[in-house]
Amino acid sequence: MSFRDYMIIYKRSIEDPERFWEREAEKLIWRRKWSIVRSGERSRSRWFLEGELSVYENLIEKHTNTEWIMSKPAIIWEDEDYNTRIIFYSDLRDRSLVISKSLSEYGVGRGDWVIFYATPSIEVFEIFLAAIYLGAAVEFIFTGFGVEEVKKRIFNRKARHIVVVDGFFRKRRSVNLLRVLEEAIEKNGFVRNVFVVERIGVSSSDPRIVSYNELLKGSVTKQDHVKYRSTEPLIGLHVGYEEDFKPITHPAGGYLVQVYSTSKWIGLRPRDTYFCTVWPGWITAYSYIFFGPLMIGSTIILYEGAPDHPSWERWFEILENYSVTLFLTTSGALRILRRNIQDPLKKFRLDTLRAVLTTAEPLERDVWFWTYRSVGTGTRPIITSDPVELSGRIPVINLYIQSEIATFATGNLVNYVFPPILPGSAGPPIPGFHIEVLDENNNSVIGSIGRLIIRNPWPSTPIEAPEEFHKSWDQGFYDTGDLAIMNENKYVFPLGRRDSVLKISGYRISPGALIKTLMNYSNKIFSVRVARKYDELRFETPVIYYVGEEDPDNIRRIIREKLTAIAEPREIISA
Repeated sequence: MSFRDYMIIYKRSIEDPERFWEREAEKLIWRRKWSIVRSGERSRSRWFLEGELSVYENLIEKHTNTEWIMSKPAIIWEDEDYNTRIIFYSDLRDRSLVISKSLSEYGVGRGDWVIFYATPSIEVFEIFLAAIYLGAAVEFIFTGFGVEEVKKRIFNRKARHIVVVDGFFRKRRSVNLLRVLEEAIEKNGFVRNVFVVERIGVSSSDPRIVSYNELLKGSVTKQDHVKYRSTEPLIGLHVGYEEDFKPITHPAGGYLVQVYSTSKWIGLRPRDTYFCTVWPGWITAYSYIFFGPLMIGSTIILYEGAPDHPSWERWFEILENYSVTLFLTTSGALRILRRNIQDPLKKFRLDTLRAVLTTAEPLERDVWFWTYRSVGTGTRPIITSDPVELSGRIPVINLYIQSEIATFATGNLVNYVFPPILPGSAGPPIPGFHIEVLDENNNSVIGSIGRLIIRNPWPSTPIEAPEEFHKSWDQGFYDTGDLAIMNENKYVFPLGRRDSVLKISGYRISPGALIKTLMNYSNKIFSVRVARKYDELRFETPVIYYVGEEDPDNIRRIIREKLTAIAEPREIISA
């Protein structure tokens, strides 16, 4: 598609965003159609009012009459030891129905929050689908978070039901999640059930423990799906702000509309085999592992292991072995792969790949070219290339996403508007998102650094958010908090955060959470300040300045064990 064609579609979408998103909403299955497309302004906007839909029906049940989808793999799971399990769409439906009956007997119902502290696995998908069958809202906690963040999220949601994988292996070393969870809920009086998926055989005497196998005792019992009102909670996550990680909640109707549309647009199709390397707990995994691929009917590859075990070629073995057609990863992952894989990947047959998608942070031009020439190779060119020289044959596309937005908001869309790719950019705005870059006087600027903003609300505008989110609308538009450059053709070049929030390997890390964790777990620190520093692999890294007599090695241990290893600082300086 030419840039001119793209601009025609884009301008129409932002001139009448309500009509644009209404057309997209009509592609979902609604039990009751909305009466008003959008009500309220700015951060208080609510979409598809009085509309009702079954989330489960839009993810699984809608495929029931499509025999070839129901009889194909929904999920292919592999662990570090190359053990593989497969579940078909029909079996995923049946198991989720059995588990939903069991969950209901344990008191899970409409409006409950179900928290998942778990690795990507088939069992987790089954319980997730069973929970939304019953009308629950879900939040995933990244397994890299320690006890403080687990405790905070469970407390903030007043969650009565927790799903945990007891542990997993990382480079053959066991990671015990159940012990972390037990410490987090030790004095928690409102948690009623802890549903445990056994992976490494951790024992527990907590009377609230219910094994995954117990949930399978029963038979398929069909009942009417619970209908969510469009503005009811569906997913939640905690987002890194300056002061701390704080909860936001996305609504059922608007979220599904955005996820379904953008999943199609980025290239997902029912016959695709799709591999996303982002783990549960981050918005990319919510939208483009748990919801989008199932709504489309694609086959999902789940890898439960380290990307460098037994070597940095592991992901490429997966791409070849399962004939993956669409690959989604992060810019940080590609930077690390480039450093650790010196030779072009000539020994892997990646002919099935149609696109490489990347997100979470800026993608430098040199990393883009390495990916294009080394990963997007094969013997059958799709775009201008010379495959013999491994010069690239498929598109490498960077997309911008943010937890508050819920889905991709910029990027070249393989299945929709696909103007020429500009290496180093995150593409132009996706139709429906009125994106600009403004200077400090709120003037739109081209070719210079400014604030990345969105003019109009979007269907998945959060229905619950901290004050920071509402204040970001004070000037009449949404200020994302990110800096960017936009060129004359509207291509966006994200540059990172404008505030003190850290962007580490694609993750937004709260400096306030770092400070609180250190102050809570060390009695030898009197004050802490967090700065950030550019890192060529992780994009940014924290620098800790502290006053006190604490050992720097213990500071690293506290951050790694109680908060997250992602935030472990490269530099610790005693002031």
